[in-house]
Amino acid sequence: MRAPRHHLNDHAYPPAPLPSMLENTSERSASEERGDEYNKPRSSSPGRDEVEKSSVIADVDVLPVARTPSPTPSEARVLENKTRVCADWRKWLDRRRYANKRAIWTLVTVITVGILVILFLAYQRHIEDWMRPFARWMHGTPGGWLIPIAIMFVLSFPPLFGHEIIAILCGDVWGVWVGFGIVAAGTVFGELGNFYAFKWCCTARGKKMEEKRLTYALYAQVVREGGLVVPTIMRLTFIPGHLLTAIFSTCGMSVWMFFAAATLSLPKQLATVYIGSVQSDGGNTPTTSAIKAVVVLATVAMTYLAMRYINKKVDQVKTRVVYARRKARYASSLRSSSEA
Repeated sequence: MRAPRHHLNDHAYPPAPLPSMLENTSERSASEERGDEYNKPRSSSPGRDEVEKSSVIADVDVLPVARTPSPTPSEARVLENKTRVCADWRKWLDRRRYANKRAIWTLVTVITVGILVILFLAYQRHIEDWMRPFARWMHGTPGGWLIPIAIMFVLSFPPLFGHEIIAILCGDVWGVWVGFGIVAAGTVFGELGNFYAFKWCCTARGKKMEEKRLTYALYAQVVREGGLVVPTIMRLTFIPGHLLTAIFSTCGMSVWMFFAAATLSLPKQLATVYIGSVQSDGGNTPTTSAIKAVVVLATVAMTYLAMRYINKKVDQVKTRVVYARRKARYASSLRSSSEA
């Protein structure tokens, strides 16, 4: 007796296993007499209701899409290795990495920004001396305190920078607490404007970056799941706050969460205002230099500890993020197969 033939278009996934060809004849006869549905051959042309209830999987070839795609080489490396602060630094020295035009422009931009930052730090004192008469004019002008707030609002949009100089001048002219109030207002209003600008204009681009760049997707997921702690400690690091704002806004963070994080990280600005106030009182004394050194060392330590904390969170979410990316590729292959 010939074994019944089963077809993939029976809309059973995975398909029911074929009965063994060595099955005992008497057992098959008894099974057929019981009327088991398993051994009944099905029609090769399913009914309309059965077609409507069938899943999309049954409409495509089962073999190519029977399992979730394997991780890509970059995903496999992320899963195998622990996330570190300075991991794989040798890859930045590989000449093959800069073989295309886009990589060359990125390298030129990074070098240019680095040179500007070095020049800014080297001539920071001269810039402050040059702007001090203007700062004193603002202090003596009614409503002049609105001018540094407006300047900080403009400087909050990347790639501009210079909040530190404005904060030092405010501490020099208005003192610690009044100067800190001005700097805090300029920082918060500027960051909120930056937040909404990127949220309205770059959210779609941020989603595309999450799809294309695994590292960005990992850190974006950490930000989404980190609550108030993650954005607050990230804003206390050496990373410019307005650059972090661009990332936070495209990750789906609520404006109230961002406002709370920006407010809690204002002590970073207070330290800069205090340096300006001390310089105004006693000039560039050993005490002032010691305060600067303490602020710099504290910021470096906070940056290192924050990155260790963030990388630990990355290790906790990377398995789920990689699996979600694999499922997305799986769904994309299903759509492509069904459209073909």
